[in-house]
Amino acid sequence: MIQRSTVDGLRFRGCLTVLLFTTVNFITVNGQLAQAARTEIRDGRFYVDNEPFYIRGVGYAPWRPHQHPGVSYTDTNRHWTEDDFERMKTAHFNTVRSWDALDPEELELAGKYGLMVLQGIWLDPRQDFSDPRNQDSAVAQAEGIARQSKEFDNILGYVVMTEPWPQAVLDSGTHETLQFFRRLKRAIQAIDPRPVSMDSWVPLAFMDHNDFDFAMFNTFAFWPKSINYALGFAGYNRWLADHFAGDRPFIVGETGGYAVSQATETAAGGSGGWTEYDQSLKDLDSLRGTVEGHANGACLVSWIDTWHYPRDPDTHDNEPWEWDGILGIATDSKKDMEGIPRQVYHDITGYNEAILLQPKSNHIYGVSETVPIHVYGADNVASVNYSLNEGDWRPLEGSGHGWFQGFFKFPKLARHRQRLGIEAMDDHGTVVDRKEVTFVTGVQPEQVTIQSGGGTNKSLLFTVRVTDGYHQPLVQRKVYYGFFYPLSLRESQGSQLTNDKGEVALVCPLPPQPNDRYLFVSAGTDSPDRIRSGDMRIFTLGK
Repeated sequence: MIQRSTVDGLRFRGCLTVLLFTTVNFITVNGQLAQAARTEIRDGRFYVDNEPFYIRGVGYAPWRPHQHPGVSYTDTNRHWTEDDFERMKTAHFNTVRSWDALDPEELELAGKYGLMVLQGIWLDPRQDFSDPRNQDSAVAQAEGIARQSKEFDNILGYVVMTEPWPQAVLDSGTHETLQFFRRLKRAIQAIDPRPVSMDSWVPLAFMDHNDFDFAMFNTFAFWPKSINYALGFAGYNRWLADHFAGDRPFIVGETGGYAVSQATETAAGGSGGWTEYDQSLKDLDSLRGTVEGHANGACLVSWIDTWHYPRDPDTHDNEPWEWDGILGIATDSKKDMEGIPRQVYHDITGYNEAILLQPKSNHIYGVSETVPIHVYGADNVASVNYSLNEGDWRPLEGSGHGWFQGFFKFPKLARHRQRLGIEAMDDHGTVVDRKEVTFVTGVQPEQVTIQSGGGTNKSLLFTVRVTDGYHQPLVQRKVYYGFFYPLSLRESQGSQLTNDKGEVALVCPLPPQPNDRYLFVSAGTDSPDRIRSGDMRIFTLGK
């Protein structure tokens, strides 16, 4: 979870899940017998058992109240863990994302309920990554987890560390930090060849992420406020996908996170003060934003109220992160451990039944373009039909493992906003889910560009230019902009109208602090068809 205070992160544990089974094959790794992964990456997405796999994930830390992560397992009961996994399957999750490694018994229980696991490896995100002793300790820990995990065929991949602290990366040296992660990746894959990544976040966007098998970032619609304000949440995810994924999958490791705490926000961050109804709406809107932002899956946080973060695990403190669970545990009583599903649990069950991946909401498609239709269905979905602009219903081709696909072409005179609906049906032909998406055709995309205008550390100047699809300036267009310092985590935002050149001149109102090395400048605008265009640039201070 995002940590925005001086409080060090406590240890998390969790996992990810799936519903597919085939015969397990074996390969030889360093002369030893190891299970061949059911998982592979190709065409920019995960495949499981040779079928496209979209991650419908949930973040899982199994600790109930009065259990201390990394210290003790007092009163831990595997019955609760099994109940959790059974409820996840009922809600059509297919992946459990953990922050620290699930042990063999937990992996076996996840497999029993058809859940794939993104096996987390918790390491100190503020350590000196260049210290050989730290490296040796991290490698030994990663190797131990890989050895105990390699025999389980429901491991989707390994996630090494959560949100490395940017200042620690710079203090260690970016080159040395990259060497640290390369060494970990080699050590894991010498034992288990499955994919490896690091769970990153936008403050680390100045660092190269190309060494990982898939790109994984935690993104929240409520933070950073400046970037979400300028790009929109979908645009924020799209920027990360475009800049870090390339031909690899882009996975959102944490999203949602809205809480029913009384506090709206504290020093530790988060977003609280919501009713269960509003929590559900905002969590599901977050998932939709990851789809529109070109993610190949996302993990909603968190399954259980995160009692242990950021403060005392024995008290349900008035902190948003401690009330963000899909499953609520309302009291401090040791007899009240099973939890009660909140509204979001019931709503996410319907969302997960059929996820419409293509076409994407509020995207622009060419009139002559052959547009793909991709739907990822739960295990109760036997067939899917689609209808363009309330026309005839047509069937999509199904893989038998949840993947449905087809394509359509627009009528020659199609312009502006279009609508596509789907109906997902069970094996009796009963409709179990309906969804629709709107998108745009027959218009040219607009462009937003950001340039440095010079200045000193006390007056940082930038120019934003907005042009139409024919590269002509857009006059009197509202531009949303934001400034974000990734080390001190300070930010500001605002809006301004373009001049007769289609430009706005911006001055960052926040002078950099001594430790600030980078400034993220983002800007976006909405077209008449309500399409948000935008960009973000990373500037090195003093250059």
